[in-house]
Amino acid sequence: MSAHNPTLPHDRPVPSRVLLINPPLWNPYAPHLAVPLLLAVLRRHHVAASALDLSAETMRHLLSPDGAGAYAAERDQALGTRARDQFEAARSSVDRAVAFLRSPQSITDVDGHRAATAVCQAVLDGIAALTPGAELSFDRFDLRHRPVSSRQVVRAVADAVHNPYVHVFERVLVPRLRALPDLEVVGLSVSADSQLIAALTAARLIRRERPEVHITVGGNFVTRIADRLWPGHPFFTLVDSLVCYEGEESIVDLVDRLLSGRPLHGVPGIVVPDGDELHRSPSATASLAELPVPDFTDHPLADGYLAPGPVLPVIASRSCAWKCAFCAIPFASDKFRIRAPQAVVVEMDELHRRHGTRFFQFVDEILTVRSMRALAHGLADRDYRWYGETRFSPTIDRRLTDALYKAGCRRLDLGLESYNQDVLDRMRKDIKLPWIAPNLDALLASGISVHLFGIAGFPGEARWQTARTVEFAAATLARSRERYAVPDSTFGIGPFVLDALSPVAAAPGDYQVRVLHQDPGDDLQMALRYDYVGKLTEPVSAEDRDVAARAERILGGTLGDQDRPAEEVVFLRAAARRPGERGDDGPPAVPCPGPHWERTVLRPAGDWVVRLREGERTLLYEPRDGALFSLPSRLLDGLPATAAELCRDSAERSLMRAALHHRCLEPAEPGLGLLTSAAHLTGDLLLRLGPGTQLITEGTEVFLTSRITGQRLRLSASGAAAARLVAADEGVTWTDLAARCAPGSEPRLRTFVWRLLVNRLLSVETPDRSRNPLAERR
Repeated sequence: MSAHNPTLPHDRPVPSRVLLINPPLWNPYAPHLAVPLLLAVLRRHHVAASALDLSAETMRHLLSPDGAGAYAAERDQALGTRARDQFEAARSSVDRAVAFLRSPQSITDVDGHRAATAVCQAVLDGIAALTPGAELSFDRFDLRHRPVSSRQVVRAVADAVHNPYVHVFERVLVPRLRALPDLEVVGLSVSADSQLIAALTAARLIRRERPEVHITVGGNFVTRIADRLWPGHPFFTLVDSLVCYEGEESIVDLVDRLLSGRPLHGVPGIVVPDGDELHRSPSATASLAELPVPDFTDHPLADGYLAPGPVLPVIASRSCAWKCAFCAIPFASDKFRIRAPQAVVVEMDELHRRHGTRFFQFVDEILTVRSMRALAHGLADRDYRWYGETRFSPTIDRRLTDALYKAGCRRLDLGLESYNQDVLDRMRKDIKLPWIAPNLDALLASGISVHLFGIAGFPGEARWQTARTVEFAAATLARSRERYAVPDSTFGIGPFVLDALSPVAAAPGDYQVRVLHQDPGDDLQMALRYDYVGKLTEPVSAEDRDVAARAERILGGTLGDQDRPAEEVVFLRAAARRPGERGDDGPPAVPCPGPHWERTVLRPAGDWVVRLREGERTLLYEPRDGALFSLPSRLLDGLPATAAELCRDSAERSLMRAALHHRCLEPAEPGLGLLTSAAHLTGDLLLRLGPGTQLITEGTEVFLTSRITGQRLRLSASGAAAARLVAADEGVTWTDLAARCAPGSEPRLRTFVWRLLVNRLLSVETPDRSRNPLAERR
């Protein structure tokens, strides 16, 4: 896995008249396609242009010791002691974590990937704690100001207290602008609402630094909101024009007119103020046959993304031929068309030649069966690996899936949405239930992992129907692992969202939906408030739809790893596996010590535990759990040794036991029992609250909290009842706990307890290690 192109220099002049920017926050694992494609179009027309993946550069800046430290040093907001210690511990090891995520080892070392990801997330958590109202993750930067309101967006762009982009762009974007003395046009690509505040924050700084430069904004999200803007809209104080729909024809014409001083009114898809009006030109549909190979040479492929690879985006088609009732894709894009398969293969060959990559993502809305058949033929003799999204079809069979696997396909995403024919029919999915299981079995039998999308609460869907979908998905994932030895299949379900541009919104009465009054301040909100006015004995409520996204109540438990890595990482794992290789993607083992654990020789745990010495005490930080506590330095200096030899009193023994429980210490040689799956919960294994864990009741709600990790988990009524038994002074054996559960609910209880053990909220021990045949040894 390699990439050959360096990042463009920031500190010396570059001959570029046009700068194309992908603002944050976009996917931190791989580059977006829009800017490299437009850059290639401009360069083919001999325009001096360059590109900046500002999303990747923002993440690279924040996930560095210096960048995170500079952000903290500038803030007036103070962190609490625990938050400060965790931030500093994570910051001290974030360079190593980022380097690990970019290495091929991160694909095969699942536990290391968890640890490195946790270190990076802890840095982002610290930055969020220093930014009032912010929640930051790899997927999204949610700020106090919301992108659904023009007023809030405009307030955000200059708000250095609540908008971290102000700080970052001063250090990342401004130097780039100053290194482009010939700059005349800047184009910002906004594909999602998550990029809007960042894009306009960048526009404000560009306007300040280079007031003579024309700033244009395009992308899918801009296309969706353009009709909501008016001549005096405040966005036009920050940008000069918008470009709607496809940009390949528009960007060339726009730049040509700007550089030659001609009017912009003829630019396809342009929206530009014209006195008291907004001029809107008709859009132009790009010819897919004439698309150049995307130009990624300005992108930091070697060191700018949080996954090895690089995984480069390509397309075999554009838009979507179907018109599902919940989806706005066909109504915010141009008509559906397919590229010549040979052109796609040639493009992949050229990207491989330029950048050394073998890994590709098809970013089509849908890969049709026709396209997949052609790719299976055209890529059969290449050593590429790729994935994409398709739909269920009566023509997907084992012959096709075997050919796809041979051609490098290792994962396909499919819109299951619902495993109920009447719901699929209301959704206008044009899918028949009898196609679904045979399609999945064919893919899995060929070794191709799947991801299933689900929607909870489409208008008219009952709760039992959502539950049926989840049960089918869970059975599919189990079959994938156990029958086909394909461990990478996944499932995600989210609430139905009434998109303002969807067929349901266009004809709500047809779906027994009443659109509610929308907050006039949320003028850019695309998700409409609504009520279902049909008659169902057990509808999926608004609360159900909310929790569906978190796989809680109506799912009856979790489906797999709640910390599931990004799709690029899952794909790369699938690509790295040999046929039939099951892998080890499960959670880490749970220590199961016996009554004489103090006599076990202990040593400092492996690679990912951070130790910061502070005189007579040493801070220990275990990133996978978020465990943070301190031990007397004397105890750590004395290792390897037993707790009985080192500890002076029961308080020190408790600290050592907590460090062992949270993987900050480990046995120096095999001998400590380890549980590696929920199936090992049996017999007289004794369950207790984990070190530092408390059971807390607040009104009618019950929580498990950990003062060591900071975790806080709300429990259902049945979960609270089980936790109260565990919280008794003497704990409870698994046999006694299982005996008290309702008939038929033991599998759910087993999953619940295992989840708490893996998250270190519970601990498990055996009264006599010799009587515990299920405690595995390393």
